[in-house]
Amino acid sequence: MNKFFILLFALCLSTGVFAQEGFKFGIQGGIPLDDYNEAVSVVLGADFSYMYPLGEVVDIGPAVGYIHGFAETFQTTIIREEQEAVQFLPLSAGVRFWTSNYFSFGGNVGYAMGISDGNEGGLYYRPTIAYLMSSSVEVNLSYTGIDIEETTWSTVTLGIVYNFEPKYRTRR
Repeated sequence: MNKFFILLFALCLSTGVFAQEGFKFGIQGGIPLDDYNEAVSVVLGADFSYMYPLGEVVDIGPAVGYIHGFAETFQTTIIREEQEAVQFLPLSAGVRFWTSNYFSFGGNVGYAMGISDGNEGGLYYRPTIAYLMSSSVEVNLSYTGIDIEETTWSTVTLGIVYNFEPKYRTRR
């Protein structure tokens, strides 16, 4: 666990050094699908990332986030069972392809560490499509998948991203 906090601290420091160009903070909310649909009611998350432009069309960079799945409460006339919240800390690398000045698509791939009890984490992937509303604000729609042993955490989320000190550049 100490190695985890050292890694997180180093990632935050390195992101701060380069934050003048493409530091981003995003929040998202959504609904669970498939395996966790009955155990989780709503999903909220937050991401910190740094995107570095490779040119006018492609951006790449690291990201760290937090995902919290709020537990569903089951009620029947006989039994009331309280479920546990599901939490992850994804560490990933992202890529974005800009098809115009306003639209992008891409995704993140990495590892999501399980924070909640009994949650080991797994392979993390998150394809995203986004619309740039201004030089500082982006709205996106994404699917999040985390492969956990024999199950898959999957959600659909709608998010908003704020770009700190944006450098607006004309793309293609």
